[in-house]
Amino acid sequence: MAILYRIKPRDKKSVEAYYDVYKRMPDGTIRGWNVTELYRWGQGFVEDESELPFSDDSYHCVDPTIGWGCELDDLCAVDFEFDESFTDEEKAEIEQHWEDGGAGWLYDGEHDWEVEEDTITILGPFTVDKIDEDVYNESIETVELKQRPPFVASNAWPFSTVTKED
Repeated sequence: MAILYRIKPRDKKSVEAYYDVYKRMPDGTIRGWNVTELYRWGQGFVEDESELPFSDDSYHCVDPTIGWGCELDDLCAVDFEFDESFTDEEKAEIEQHWEDGGAGWLYDGEHDWEVEEDTITILGPFTVDKIDEDVYNESIETVELKQRPPFVASNAWPFSTVTKED
């Protein structure tokens, strides 16, 4: 049995999908844009208990390729950011392609844009379930998240921060 941890938000409007996109131009310069979508609901997965958020974290980023998918539901906002090289017409064209096909257009469409990063961010507070990767949508148990341990400055070389464990 392969174990995964499913992370979901407790509140509505608490899942963000982020895509950072670029294109290398013939003269060697790079153009880029990004888009953030806000969803009312969704989920993300991690493979190891050490990757879980702390109970007092305000957000947690997950890899969208892990688990059964993010099941993003009820899109409520889309925000684009373009670098200064884009004309209003180019911005409108990209926004229209996105409206017509979303991330599907980005990954499967006819264009030469490349994805630098794609991330799903779950906004806290969270609910976390331990699940069997092979049994769809069935929780083995609910996981109680731990609080982030306090940090204590250290005078030891290389002057790093250490975690104080009680």
